Amino acid sequence: MPEPTDAVLPILRRIQGDLADTPRVLGRHTEILVSHGEKLEAIEGYLTYELGLSTRARADIQAIQSELKAIKKRLTMLERSPPKNGPKRK
Repeated sequence: MPEPTDAVLPILRRIQGDLADTPRVLGRHTEILVSHGEKLEAIEGYLTYELGLSTRARADIQAIQSELKAIKKRLTMLERSPPKNGPKRK
């Protein structure tokens, strides 16, 4: 009849091997996480830049729209006003 240690010993060796391999696996995962963190920081920079551009564009569009409204208002007022006495034609 086999001894209980004969069944337990391979299991313990496997556990020991897995534990010994843990730092290598964790190191690899750490490298991957650092790489992903750097990529996310780069993406964050691009998004911040793009947000700045779109905000600036939106402000420019609003300024142009308000200028256009003012010009239209002045044009409408000019069209409604009677002509001023200009140089007389012969």
